[in-house]
Amino acid sequence: MNRNNIIIYPIERIIAVLSYYTFGLTGLLYLIIAAIKKQGLRPFLRYHVLMSIFISILIYVVSMVLIFLIDILGFFPFIRAIVFSISLIFQSVLFSIGELHFSIVTLIVSGLLTYLAIGALFGKYTYLPWISNIINYNLRQ
Repeated sequence: MNRNNIIIYPIERIIAVLSYYTFGLTGLLYLIIAAIKKQGLRPFLRYHVLMSIFISILIYVVSMVLIFLIDILGFFPFIRAIVFSISLIFQSVLFSIGELHFSIVTLIVSGLLTYLAIGALFGKYTYLPWISNIINYNLRQ
């Protein structure tokens, strides 16, 4: 039980966890199915589905902005070398497990998703500064 002693069902926890690891796709499909059935989502599942979709969009936008900035900075010779070195540090493989290769960026994203998924698995409303506030504000509307 969590906020206001509401029971959180195991299927809601599973869908929330899967939603994080599929970058919101499972949650989006569940939203579509719920809309077709004319059935609303309970607050716990709605929070985590919206959080996973928002996180995936945020990761995409940040990566596109960084790619754009790296392309722009690539026109300046001295800065190009610095940017290349920094991007090489963040993208170089730290370790591999079979065909999976982990860099600093993938470890950060995987760690974030794991934190959110574990919180959802335990029936918690996981908190991320700024992002959780946006989700909570939109849920109250």
